[in-house]
Amino acid sequence: METSHQFVNFMNRLLSSERSKWIFVIGLVATGAGFTVKNVISYPTEFTTPEMVTLR
Repeated sequence: METSHQFVNFMNRLLSSERSKWIFVIGLVATGAGFTVKNVISYPTEFTTPEMVTLR
């Protein structure tokens, strides 16, 4: 119980500064954008060889 309380105190102190909050938000946005790009962008397959397809 004490370790979880210490962790909560650590997170509160970390997120209490405005700079840390924005760094955290930018990290979340960057991670979300990375997953979106990975799943949404598809490359044209009409010019790919079978070897290129297996590399993905």
